[in-house]
Amino acid sequence: MRPGEVLCGSGGELVMVRVMVSAKDLEEVLETLAELDFPVNPELFHRGAETTIEFPAYSGKLPQIFAVLRDKGALETVSMLAEIGL
Repeated sequence: MRPGEVLCGSGGELVMVRVMVSAKDLEEVLETLAELDFPVNPELFHRGAETTIEFPAYSGKLPQIFAVLRDKGALETVSMLAEIGL
């Protein structure tokens, strides 16, 4: 892959989605993610009273993700190439 290229598919660029939530809201957020119309296989990272949920998604799904998580915690996205250091 050449510099500047992105991982793309018919759904757009592949990105890493991160949601930072309080430990007390974790179960609710995971249940919300399970209701999306595409599979989510999250990784969880616990730091004190906060949990970070990470999962890959195509950028075309971001409006749906943002809509269901808008009041659930801090949300960010990172290009998958940046995530893997390319």
